[in-house]
Amino acid sequence: MMLYKKLIAPVCLFAFAVNSAMAAPRVPEELTDNGLIYCTHASGFSFNPQTADAGTSMNVVTEQIYNKLFEISNTAAEPIPVLAQSYSLSPDGKVITIHLRRGIKFHQTDWFKPTRDFNADDVVFSLNRVLGYETYLPTLEQTSVSYKNPQYRIFHEQAKKVRFPYFESIKLNQKIESVKAINPHTVEITLFKPDASILSHLASQYAIIFSQEYAVQLNADDNLVQLDTLPVGTGPYKVKNYFRNQYVRLEKNEDYWKKEAKIHDILIDLSADRTGRLVKFFNGECQIASYPEVSQLGLLKENDARYYMKSVEGMNLSYLAFNFQKTAIQDPALRHAISQAINRKRIIKTIYHNTATVANNIIPNISWASSVNTPDFEYDFMPLKAKQVLQDKKLSLTMWVINEEQVYNPAPLKMAELIKSDLANAGVEVKIRPVTRTFLIEQLHNKSEDYDMILTGWLGGNLDPDSFMRPILSCSTSNEITNLSNWCNEKFDHIMDSALDSSNQQIRSEAYNQAQELILSELPIIPIANVKRVLVANGRVQNIEMSPFGTLNFSTLSLRKGHK
Repeated sequence: MMLYKKLIAPVCLFAFAVNSAMAAPRVPEELTDNGLIYCTHASGFSFNPQTADAGTSMNVVTEQIYNKLFEISNTAAEPIPVLAQSYSLSPDGKVITIHLRRGIKFHQTDWFKPTRDFNADDVVFSLNRVLGYETYLPTLEQTSVSYKNPQYRIFHEQAKKVRFPYFESIKLNQKIESVKAINPHTVEITLFKPDASILSHLASQYAIIFSQEYAVQLNADDNLVQLDTLPVGTGPYKVKNYFRNQYVRLEKNEDYWKKEAKIHDILIDLSADRTGRLVKFFNGECQIASYPEVSQLGLLKENDARYYMKSVEGMNLSYLAFNFQKTAIQDPALRHAISQAINRKRIIKTIYHNTATVANNIIPNISWASSVNTPDFEYDFMPLKAKQVLQDKKLSLTMWVINEEQVYNPAPLKMAELIKSDLANAGVEVKIRPVTRTFLIEQLHNKSEDYDMILTGWLGGNLDPDSFMRPILSCSTSNEITNLSNWCNEKFDHIMDSALDSSNQQIRSEAYNQAQELILSELPIIPIANVKRVLVANGRVQNIEMSPFGTLNFSTLSLRKGHK
């Protein structure tokens, strides 16, 4: 039975207000008449990418609801203005003046009615919030708020203590000194020192712009937590309703400031795994299925007009990280020998079914920095050479695996077993321990993580190498969820910092490749795969444009006339 043929929309505003024991609400018939169903996964889902884990893909929903000051276009190094209309840089490189577009309206929803257009206050609020400045909202007088329940006060005080993992990983508050409004349509960003990566960070999927008016209204009601659960943005679609881990229904924003979206209703189905998504696709229950089970893509018949596959090179990296807090791991000969024992080509074939490429660098090929004197990772599968180094050491190593489906690794445990087998052939015993991200964060917080190696990966939010390498390998992020190798090399940090002093792309590229050479020499991580972004679509769906970050702009989609 098809999932959506007889679905009925919930009367309530949002489904998290519904008792969890109730059955999932049904989707309206009108959706199949003038809409599209997009099947994807629920992993890492959030209505606020600012608070999402760094390295998590947030573009499925949030890129439709919100806009950013800038965006990245394919392989271009220079961000393109979006909510910003233009910008200028001071002669000393420390002040960025951003001129904003006018006449842009925020969503009108059942929970918020804006009284003004987007302006500089919204930018100042959104950026100051992620910078951790407590002045981003007016302070309420204690006497004006009455708490009948002490737990209520605790809940809302904690809601204000939000973490912003991506911005913390790049130490944005050490880059930006202040953000202020010069007038309603001009914002001035002052940096501590020149930094050529700032605009790229403001173009990442995490750098959305909120309504400050909406936040002030929620703060006055002591309900700021709603900012992250009942979204209000300026994007082409707004949220109609949501059922946790089941679906999000979006409807067209009639006041959208750019070109009008062609499809009125879009339902994002979050309920199925990779295999289930492809089954639903073949059953006609969704018109687009993202991250399908790649081993089943052979079911797609060539030259069949009913469907097609779309793929693009991704700004991502799957890798094995060594824990430098372990004494044995600090031996560079050991790390190189382990890298020589791993058959990465077999991993590409077995795990990704050739929808990925062997990662011979840290910086993905899609980045603008990969074209200048790019070094190669020379350690292809050499088990005999590895065995000469490893077999007499009688090593027993623990490998943790973050056991959740990710873009960069669809089958973490299966990949871990392949690596275990390769290392066993080289004389190394490996004990695999699956862990959740929550458990890992807890262990890192308590400084009790006990792994020799950990299988993980990284998703880039833009094409700038700074935001790709710095979070996972810099000294400032060691002992954090992003730098799981706990590697710290002052020379690496110095090279990375020097790359930010120049706005010349050639100079920056050369610096990042020097940093990359150092990584491949020291080998704190073994690069494994760069994964293609893949989706399958019904033949009626037109104008699909995918980015290296997995962004799919629903407002450009259209449906070819014909049978459903």
